[in-house]
Amino acid sequence: MRFPPRTVRGRRQAAAACLAVAVALGGLVLVRQRAGETHGRRCAEPGAAAMAGRVVGDAELSQRQLRCADLERSTVDGFVREANLSGANLHAARLGSVSLENVDLSGADLSDAAARDAMLTGVELGRADLRRTAWHGSTFTDVGLRGAVLREADLRRTEFHRSDLGGADARDADLTGASLVDTDLRGTRLDGADLDGTTWSNVVCPDGTKSGGDRRESCAGHLTPA
Repeated sequence: MRFPPRTVRGRRQAAAACLAVAVALGGLVLVRQRAGETHGRRCAEPGAAAMAGRVVGDAELSQRQLRCADLERSTVDGFVREANLSGANLHAARLGSVSLENVDLSGADLSDAAARDAMLTGVELGRADLRRTAWHGSTFTDVGLRGAVLREADLRRTEFHRSDLGGADARDADLTGASLVDTDLRGTRLDGADLDGTTWSNVVCPDGTKSGGDRRESCAGHLTPA
């Protein structure tokens, strides 16, 4: 059946109008969704890898030079080793029970990232942004956190072994049940931090003195940087 030319033209115009409205509404919805989102800090690096918002396998990261890579809101799991992710954006990344070995994350933005029972060995996190990160039950061994920002971080039941948190900002962090062994806290800010049940062993306290005590070591009375 053939429609008169005017009818066909009218239908085409109506369809075009509907499409325009749909696109406009879609744009409005997109704007609303993005309006409430937060974004991580990104550094300028020509050709930096773009992996935001997707599942990233450990093979995509291990033994690779990925300075300033964009991994915002990505999901990373598995065993990542010998990767250069300095300055990378991992804001709100889901790290699960990831294992990181000899990974450079210095200056990276991991704000609002979440991990549980993760294993970090020989990782460099100096000057990294770790605000509001969750590391419940994770283990940090030989990790550099000098100058890192750990404000409001969830560090419950974490373990730190031979790690350097000198000059870190851990104000309002939750260290309930955490274990600090052979770790340097010289100059670390712990104002408002929850230290209930924290274990101290051979720790350099924020004021530069060694942890001590007759029955159980602690940094009680030595939590203010000198």
